[in-house]
Amino acid sequence: MRCAERPHRGRWRLALAMVMLPMLALVMVAWPRAAHAHKASDAYLLIDRDGPTLTVRWDIALRDLDAALDLDANRDQRLQWGEVRTRLPEITAYAAARLTLQNGQCALQTREPEGIDDRVDGAYLALRFTATCAATDALTVDYRLLSDVDPTHRGLLRLGAAGGQDLSVRSLDPNGGAVTVRWPGSADAGAGGGHGFFADGLHHILIGYDHLLFLLCLLLPAVMRRSAAGWTPVGRWRDAVWPIVSWVTLFTLAHSLTLALAALKIVSLSPRIVEPAIAATILLAALDNLRPLLGTRRRFFSFGFGLIHGFGFAGALAELDLPTRAFASALLQFNLGVEAGQLLVVGIAMLLLLALRRWRGYVPVVLRGGSVLAAMLAMVWLVERVFDLSLLPMG
Repeated sequence: MRCAERPHRGRWRLALAMVMLPMLALVMVAWPRAAHAHKASDAYLLIDRDGPTLTVRWDIALRDLDAALDLDANRDQRLQWGEVRTRLPEITAYAAARLTLQNGQCALQTREPEGIDDRVDGAYLALRFTATCAATDALTVDYRLLSDVDPTHRGLLRLGAAGGQDLSVRSLDPNGGAVTVRWPGSADAGAGGGHGFFADGLHHILIGYDHLLFLLCLLLPAVMRRSAAGWTPVGRWRDAVWPIVSWVTLFTLAHSLTLALAALKIVSLSPRIVEPAIAATILLAALDNLRPLLGTRRRFFSFGFGLIHGFGFAGALAELDLPTRAFASALLQFNLGVEAGQLLVVGIAMLLLLALRRWRGYVPVVLRGGSVLAAMLAMVWLVERVFDLSLLPMG
């Protein structure tokens, strides 16, 4: 009876392998902009109200404006103020056409831009507008910046009222339609909150292909045992799951720690340091699958990666300059979203890998083949991020 079952088992394991391998290949071809630059695209929309008058400051990254409007006239991959200044009317019109307040009842009036603001992750153009609106308890915002250019983009909205201490914050999805945000100090405004940041954390993980690739490098050998004689599959699922639980827990603790420290501006690292470091950790994890380098230190390595990755989104929260309650709420929601997305990915991957672990092609095809692909992509990312290049044909 067992002999009769073997061909059947081989077929379904091969079918599962055919599912896993395209997942690995997807990392190399899907959403190239997200793969090329780990930090998600953010813009900062700060709206203050004084009676019927709204004052709007909108900080948009020059790299995002270049992607939408092709501002780099001399093709040197470095935008100069002269290139931006000559295109200011076009830039302002482009942005204004992608922001609607109160369903069009509050028309934006252009003001002189505040210039270019250098932030930790690059240069931003600070646009200024004013609008006159009837006094209401809430503001409806339809935000569509880069909706047709970059699926990773998010707008980070902060509402403030003259003389008030509270702020309302919201994450804006350019493809999510109009949202209504209550003004701070109005009835039912709450404590400022961090609406949308749970979804933002989930989104950050699912489009963070370098983070997912690192997790996959940790997961590939988790269903096997390494010895001097080679790789052998674990006997029970518990033998694979518990090591992964410890690795993910350590990553979560590290990620939460640096996310909070960086968002509070206690610790700050430039993306020029963080992004190459992330690529290097992926490369090291992939090479360790091919030849033992880390040994029993693998779990501590995942903790170190978590420390690095925690800087990924923290800068955006810090730039909003939120009061304590609103900041704590936004940070908690974002972090919970990150962990939910991470558990979802790890759970699905572990089910597939456990089902495949006894397939005779697992080690040469899935483990080694997947690790080689990961190492190649990590090397490309490392070179891109160190030398500020774009080597991927789709990047």
